[in-house]
Amino acid sequence: MRWWISLILSIILIVLIIPALIIKGFSPVDTVNNSPASRGDQQGDNINITRQASEPDVAMYDHIAKKVVMLALEDYVVGAVAAEMPASFELEALKAQAVAARTLAIKKMRAFGGRGCENHPQADVCSMFSHCQAWISDQQMKKNWKENYQANYEKIKKAVEETRGYIITYRNDPIEVFYHSTSNGRTADAGEVFSTSLPYYGVVNSPGEEDSPRYRQTFTFSNQEFVRIFKKRYPKSNLNASNLASQIRIKSYTESGRVKEVIVGGVTVKGTDFRFLYGLNSTDFKFRFEKDSVKIDTTGYGHGVGMSQVGANHMAKQGHTYVDILKHYYKGIEVEKHR
Repeated sequence: MRWWISLILSIILIVLIIPALIIKGFSPVDTVNNSPASRGDQQGDNINITRQASEPDVAMYDHIAKKVVMLALEDYVVGAVAAEMPASFELEALKAQAVAARTLAIKKMRAFGGRGCENHPQADVCSMFSHCQAWISDQQMKKNWKENYQANYEKIKKAVEETRGYIITYRNDPIEVFYHSTSNGRTADAGEVFSTSLPYYGVVNSPGEEDSPRYRQTFTFSNQEFVRIFKKRYPKSNLNASNLASQIRIKSYTESGRVKEVIVGGVTVKGTDFRFLYGLNSTDFKFRFEKDSVKIDTTGYGHGVGMSQVGANHMAKQGHTYVDILKHYYKGIEVEKHR
């Protein structure tokens, strides 16, 4: 009879143990593809805005990765706002920046009849601030913000979500977007800086920027260095290092108080060209001549056209909404959902 007992015990063990092994073997915690660590690796720990079914993709040339990447429009806007405006700015200023960034992208997107990025024909936009507009990845945000990453990301994400789909239009079309860091107290007309004037750009007051760290800055050059830089670009100039004060004169100013033309060593140069030649912050500059050097004092930072980001933040602190801000800096426009 003992062999019957052994058989019964063996059957009981099989019935109890084998299913337990089967269940354990397929536990989602232990499988590679479904473990929490694996999910994080697959998604790059990214926190994305919930995508709507009709949301288009933006083809962006990433100058860091040196390739074109496809991004959902609103995710792209998050990266653009994070790159272009300090997360410490007021929420309404960030919203204004989000709408401006979205408008710039939609204006360029081939899906909506845009010309795309001229420097990268395979892309709608690029991530270079000097050409299209800046953009940074989630990974770069973490590097930039460190322990403030989560709070800063959520704030920018909120600004983008609360303006989802909204753009700046003029006569029902997206505008050509320009914005800058800090004005000299007044914005510049587009025609002062670029080859063509646009009806929604003009000279408007932009108060409250005097405390910005880049509002005033001085650039110093030795007399020899100043001459060397100028003659490299304008070799026919008769400029020499002795008595520079007698050889340099501001010829004219724009309506916004910036330098329109300056005469240097008998050569007339546009204020915009002079600014880039010497790496100045703006075209609102003045000269101070010393014995062996020339000092150039600048006011403002950037080309001065369109929304001043520091000015937008000041307006937000005064209680203005993002729509108020945009309608102040862009004349005759509407802020509406993109169709």
